[in-house]
Amino acid sequence: MKNDNLKRIILYVFASTGAVLFLLAAFVMFKDNKSINVNTIMEIIGANIVITIGLFLTNKIELHFVIFEYLLDIIFMTAVIVVTGILFNWYSLISVWVPPVIVVVTYIIFNLLDIVRVHKDINDINKLLKKLEEKEATTVS
Repeated sequence: MKNDNLKRIILYVFASTGAVLFLLAAFVMFKDNKSINVNTIMEIIGANIVITIGLFLTNKIELHFVIFEYLLDIIFMTAVIVVTGILFNWYSLISVWVPPVIVVVTYIIFNLLDIVRVHKDINDINKLLKKLEEKEATTVS
C-alpha cells in the first residue's frame, strides 16, 4: 500500500470516528443517557477501520451508474455496523436502527465535504490555468 493511501486511511478513520462519536454523543444526550462506554469508543474505532479499508477497496469497483457505487458503500457500511453491533452487544443499549442511521448520515456529510473540496480544487486549478494562459499570452506578444 502506498504511503499516501495509508495516510489517507488513517485520516479518514480518525475523521469518521470523530463524526460518529459526535453524532452518538448527541443521540445519547437526546435520550437522557449521559454516558458512553470507553469500550464502545474502541469498538467504533475498530468498525471505522474496517469500513475505511473496505471503502478504499470498493472504490476500485466501477459500476455503470454512480448511484450503485453509493448504494454499495452504504450497504457495506451498514452490514459492518450491524455485525459489529451484534458482536459487541450495542443493541442492548440502543435501538437497532440508530447505528446504521449514524453511519449513513456520516457518509452523506463526508461526501458533501468531498464535493465541496473537489469544487474548490477545480476552481483553484482553473485560476492557475488562467494565470498560465495570461502569462503565455504576454510572453508571446
